[in-house]
Amino acid sequence: MSAREIRGAIHVHSDYSDGTGTVDEIIAAAQAAQLDFVILTDHDNSDAARDGYGGRYGKVLLVVGAEVSPPRGGHCLVLGAEDVHAYRWMPEKHYLHRLRRQNADIYVAHPEGRVKTTFGINLRQWHIWESEHFDGIEIWSYMHDWVERLNPLNIPMYYLSPDSAIEGPNEKVLGLWDRLNLHRRVTGIGALDAHAVKMGLGLFTAFKYEFLFGTILTHALVDDWGSDASADTRRLRAALKQARAYVAYEPLGSAEGFRFAADGLEMGDRAAFGGAVRLEAFLPQSGQIAFIHNGRKIAAEEGAKASFPAGEPGVYRLEVRLNGRPWIFSNPICLK
Repeated sequence: MSAREIRGAIHVHSDYSDGTGTVDEIIAAAQAAQLDFVILTDHDNSDAARDGYGGRYGKVLLVVGAEVSPPRGGHCLVLGAEDVHAYRWMPEKHYLHRLRRQNADIYVAHPEGRVKTTFGINLRQWHIWESEHFDGIEIWSYMHDWVERLNPLNIPMYYLSPDSAIEGPNEKVLGLWDRLNLHRRVTGIGALDAHAVKMGLGLFTAFKYEFLFGTILTHALVDDWGSDASADTRRLRAALKQARAYVAYEPLGSAEGFRFAADGLEMGDRAAFGGAVRLEAFLPQSGQIAFIHNGRKIAAEEGAKASFPAGEPGVYRLEVRLNGRPWIFSNPICLK
């Protein structure tokens, strides 16, 4: 059976925490953006699920997760936890251990941290990379990319033309991600950190949900989709955990149909190296394709498809650019 490709928004806040939109408004925005799924991650609670949210709303599957967000520690997105209310007061190792006991899926949020005192932003870096109690990390987050170079002088330009602020994933984070995958599977996901912030005494909204739902999305490959909300939630969680996914910046063009494979292997696979393996890339339109091995670019080619022989063990992934701008980042294939 060929895989079904779905695309959606991860890391979205509602008025159950510090977002301004209701869950119903978020669902409507996702429907307007023609998403397949939205993962809601309000701070330190999954109360939306308690109140009956979660499930399918027409084409859109809403998954209610949470963001564990200690004020002096690293943050994680969590799927499948029963209760996270008390975890924001715990050190990372403690809450990770408790979440693992609940069989939750855990993704490190904005791992590079962010300090912008002028704008009231003070987020700690993730620092316990030796832990094996997380399944993946945000490799590219729209709002954190947008705010990276923000200052009082350029904020009018960046607000009126937000695309001009988007430069791609943090290279340090990509390097850490590559090194982690040398030892175990760590999924890379795209994120938004969407809040739909009210500004000007609440007269207008900055970065509305529907706008953000057309920016950095995560595409996942699932075996089946649309038959049952509970089954689809399990399929989505499994696809993300198995790294059968890629991240795309949608304003540059639809990424649907992108594939990265290697002699019967696909994104997320980890297999024994038994000799030269041919890596293959397939794009929906021509782009600049870079083959990455253990964090280093080993080949580049322009076109809608490309191939390259992998002659040694290691972690292989793709980065694709359009007109020099970052577009698609695949999850890796690991040959041990």
